[in-house]
Amino acid sequence: MDSKTRLLYWLLNASKGGPTRVRILRVLGSTPMNTRKLAQELGMDYKTVQAHVELLVENGIIYTPKKGYGSVYFISPELDDNEFIKEILGDGNGNKKRKGKK
Repeated sequence: MDSKTRLLYWLLNASKGGPTRVRILRVLGSTPMNTRKLAQELGMDYKTVQAHVELLVENGIIYTPKKGYGSVYFISPELDDNEFIKEILGDGNGNKKRKGKK
C-alpha cells in the first residue's frame, strides 16, 4: 500500500469523520461545488462541512483552482489511478461515477 493510499484509508476509514468525508467525496466526484452548496446537498451544518473540506484540501485529496469566497472544490487528479478511491467512488462494478476529469 503506497503512502497516498494509507493516507486515504486513515482519512476515510480509520478516523471518526471518515464516513462524512466519503459522503463529501462522492458528491464532489459527481458534481464539483462550493462549501455552501455541499452543506446543503448533504443536509449538514456549514461549519462541519467546512472543517472536513479543509482537512481534505490540506491532505491533497481535493483542491480548488481559486481560493476565496465561493471556491469550487474538485477531487485531485492525482487520485485518478488510485484503486482505493475508485472503490469508494465506484458504482459497485468498478466504474467511477465521476462525470469528467480535470
